[in-house]
Amino acid sequence: MKENFLIHIEGTIVADDVKDVVDLTTVGSFYEKDSKFYICYNESSATGFDGSMTTVKVWERGASITRYGKHRSCLIIEEGATNICNYDTPAGSIMLDINGVGVKSKLGAKGGDLNLSYSLSGSGMLISDNTININVKEM
Repeated sequence: MKENFLIHIEGTIVADDVKDVVDLTTVGSFYEKDSKFYICYNESSATGFDGSMTTVKVWERGASITRYGKHRSCLIIEEGATNICNYDTPAGSIMLDINGVGVKSKLGAKGGDLNLSYSLSGSGMLISDNTININVKEM
């Protein structure tokens, strides 16, 4: 699998009325298999997960974001559904409710756009509202 795609990721987190934006541009892989799209890239120190690899799998009404390496996690975002996920951070592991708000994919054979929106809850309390916008372009 060649890393011949430019991947731009903009994530927005709103917690306690404070907005934080993370912006990352990297090189990675993009392909389609069994009617699903896959976006794969290596994390960097900019994200705090240096040494990990992330795979975003996209299907018709959902997506999963799986991080492999030292800090493993798998978030499943399905529009209108709640999924419970384990999320490893440098501070430790936590269980989260992932409440899918929206999944909009305009991905095709040569790349495109993916927009995800969801909220994170733990122990019945809202932690944050989140959006992730990913643009994939062939280099």
